[in-house]
Formats: sequence, structure tokens, C-alpha cells
Amino acid sequence: MNMRHILFTASLIVPLVLTAPNVAAAEEHDHHHDEHHQHGAHVHGLAALNLALEGREVHIELDSPAANIVGFEHAPASESDHAALDQAVAVLKDGDRLFRFNDEAGCRMENAKVSSELLEEEHEKHEHEGHAEEHADEQHEHEHEEGGTHSDIEVAYHFECSAPGALKQLTVELFKAFPGMHELEVQYVIESKQGAAELTARNHLVKF
Repeated sequence: MNMRHILFTASLIVPLVLTAPNVAAAEEHDHHHDEHHQHGAHVHGLAALNLALEGREVHIELDSPAANIVGFEHAPASESDHAALDQAVAVLKDGDRLFRFNDEAGCRMENAKVSSELLEEEHEKHEHEGHAEEHADEQHEHEHEEGGTHSDIEVAYHFECSAPGALKQLTVELFKAFPGMHELEVQYVIESKQGAAELTARNHLVKF
């Protein structure tokens, strides 16, 4: 399934959720989203997760500010920055650890693709090793003077489920892996069923 299709489909979910019987909760949810929109889509501590099941395939797309995951958003400028980025990518690619479906569904990760401006900048740095350290330091200083920059990390996961009809819930372990992540806005489409949820470290289970 095309991930853009997932995003488009998932964008239809919120209006349906807001018509749920629990009006008070819905109004609070709407107010909460308004606050986020006032600050723009890039909010530290907040990330978005879109999930779609089609046939036996589950596609998950994670979109998070880089600060939630590596603790910074500037181009990697030191060995510790590079080490933190490499470690984060390794953890992000371990989808079976980060996303645990109920056992009956038999879902296993097939592949994961991590993309970010930070990874592109790191690649460019290795290609221009002679000037990279100086350039990174200058860019870091410039970003500090300009009030910082915004970088995101996006991950696309593909899972295969042996019994997709038994898919009932998902436990998300992102908060344990990345303490900088405080809230996760989830939108899902499970065949004809769709919904949304807001997860935190204390409440990190989605029931479909």
C-alpha cells in the first residue's frame, strides 16, 4: 500500500472520532489538537503514527521530530552525535521490538526504512570529510544564532501477518526506547474499521 494513501485515508479519521459518544473527551481531544496546530506540526515530545492493514500486510509510518529520538536536530557535529544517530537508527529498524501485536495475529516485520535530513547531512559529511567538521561547526553555530532548526525522522515499516483477522491490539514500545517522546498520536485503518488514539508512556496500547 502506498504510504501517501495511508496518510490521506488516515486524515479522514479525526472527524469520525470526534463524533464518538463521549463528547467531553472528544472536545478535549479537539482542543488538544488545536493547541498543537497553533505551534505547528513540529512539536517536541509529540510524534505521529499511521497504521493500515490491507490483506496480510500491515504498514506503519512513524513521523517524529528528531529531538525526540536523538536529542538534537542540527547536523551531526561530533562523534557523539554520529554515535547517537547510528544507535537510534538501529533501534528504529527493530520493528518487532518497538511494535508488538497480539500473538494470535502472527505479525512479523519484513522491512523498515528510516529517512531524515540528518542522515542525508551525515552522508554528505563523509563524502566531504576534509571540510565537513568545519562546515558542521559553522552550521551548528548559525542554527544556534537563528534559534535552531527543525529536522524530522520518518520510518516506514512493513509487517506480514499470518492471521490478520485476529489482529486486535498493538503495544507501542517507543516511549521506553526513546524517553524524549512523550505523546504519540495514532491513526489507523484496519480493513473497513478506522479510529484514532493518543498514547503515552503509561498508556501505550491501541485496541482495534
